[in-house]
Amino acid sequence: MPIEKVTVSRNDLIYEFVPDVTILPNNKLICIYRESDGHSVQHWSRLVTRSSVDGGHTWSDRTVIVEAFPNAEGVVLKWNCPRITRLKDGRLLALCDVMPVPPNEATDLTNSKIVFWYSDDDGATWSEPVYTPIFGIVPDRLVELPSGAWLVATHVRMKDGQYERHGHSTEIAHRSEDGGQTWEGPFIIGHDERYNLCEGSVLVLPDGELVCYLRETSGLGLPGFKSFSSDEGRSWQGVYSTPMEGCHRPVSGLLPSGKVLVTYRYRQGGTVGSRLINQPADWRGKEVSYWARNTFAYLETVESAKARELKDQGGIILPIDHDRSPRSDGGYTGWVVLHDGRIFCVNYIVDDAPMAQIRGYWFSESDF
Repeated sequence: MPIEKVTVSRNDLIYEFVPDVTILPNNKLICIYRESDGHSVQHWSRLVTRSSVDGGHTWSDRTVIVEAFPNAEGVVLKWNCPRITRLKDGRLLALCDVMPVPPNEATDLTNSKIVFWYSDDDGATWSEPVYTPIFGIVPDRLVELPSGAWLVATHVRMKDGQYERHGHSTEIAHRSEDGGQTWEGPFIIGHDERYNLCEGSVLVLPDGELVCYLRETSGLGLPGFKSFSSDEGRSWQGVYSTPMEGCHRPVSGLLPSGKVLVTYRYRQGGTVGSRLINQPADWRGKEVSYWARNTFAYLETVESAKARELKDQGGIILPIDHDRSPRSDGGYTGWVVLHDGRIFCVNYIVDDAPMAQIRGYWFSESDF
């Protein structure tokens, strides 16, 4: 059956960007995403949530968590990639990376800090921001480990063991053993001078081992990679190749069947044309961008997820959506399993809109 789609949010005057979603015990869905003036924030940014009580078919009005506009010196805070999770104690935790613009991302990325918000009322209201010592960009969801410790993965740039703006993208993690009061790290998840590794997604496997799926961002169409930890994120082994070619911003999780699902942007190697995503909405040029046109899902067994050698891995790839816009942009996803066993996935995509919109999808394991 064709994948069913729904518009979660579309405002043709706003760039709606990088969504995530979580599900509550009463099956209510909470979607968080960023609003801004473009893919790369220039003048303003805002984090908002919407909720759904009917499995994603209809969505509430927006709840604003935080917003930023230029100060007297013309500097604006760039709220970047929000994530959301439901903690084991029932609270919701939203987090996001934030950095000043300028200097924006032309740094070693240690100038970007991770901020938390908590909700005790299922997302109706949110706490004041809690600034953490965690640094880096494009954070993973907070992962609660079997011991009760917390883990948050981000990425920076490193060269010869030092943070360096011209260094290789490197995935790192910070850990807390007291519910976020104090943090230790960073611990290096993935660094290899041959690759640029970033945008990790940490998954706790059934035996307690951690696997972190990683984007490789050289633009050469290389596959996603993965690293492993057997001590809850203090040390990591890898990196190892996966069958997911051109994998950007993986989002991993376990399905009720026990299999592993990873959603991701597919980015083929070769030229991507001009990055047109920050051009005005009324752009009418003739050059077409090949950037970020496809969003995929990958299904594999736990045995495949744990395998180090490519010959021992294998899975099925399911196309989720295709962006037909000449200014294509998208492929950053979040997903949950609904009470009826279907998967509900959120994604940002341009497609038939002048600016990026938030779209939802329903599919099942049987669709693979």
